[in-house]
Amino acid sequence: MTGTWDTRTVVRLLNGLGALVVFSVVFGAYGIQFIFLEPPCPLCLLIRIGMIATGLGLVLNAMYGPKPIHYGFALLGCIFGVIVSLRNIALHIVPGTGSYGDAVFGFHLYTWAFLVFMAMIIVIAVVMFFQRQFDPPSGPSPKIVTVVATIALIVGIVLSAANAFTTAVECELGPCPDNPTRVL
Repeated sequence: MTGTWDTRTVVRLLNGLGALVVFSVVFGAYGIQFIFLEPPCPLCLLIRIGMIATGLGLVLNAMYGPKPIHYGFALLGCIFGVIVSLRNIALHIVPGTGSYGDAVFGFHLYTWAFLVFMAMIIVIAVVMFFQRQFDPPSGPSPKIVTVVATIALIVGIVLSAANAFTTAVECELGPCPDNPTRVL
């Protein structure tokens, strides 16, 4: 393997892998939607947007090198996701209001989303302490970094397009139903 492994390169690789992990959460939501036939609620669709935005912020770091503006984009995606998922939790926290969807390992997807977003905020904050990642590159990066970044970018683009398409179909180009009963 040729290329220079410095802090910047390692962080680029970790950002690419992190983006793939975040995107896998959205793929999991699609799995539940299509395999278990549970249509997403309007807030769940917004949570997906927050996940995709977070992942795309990490993809920017993986593709072009770590920059505070890229982390800022990812953090804004996380904050948006935290707000939406907390709103969703608040709708169902009062006894007798029920919940939306089946629980996965004891929590509903919107609760898992909140936990993932909070974990991402903490991870991004900790990673930003490594100031050497913002130094200019000391040489070419190993090929694996570019491969992971490119895969993450493609997955992010496909996921963004799929989310736009499935949302348009579910909502029939109008307001989404408050309590959807069909999967596409």
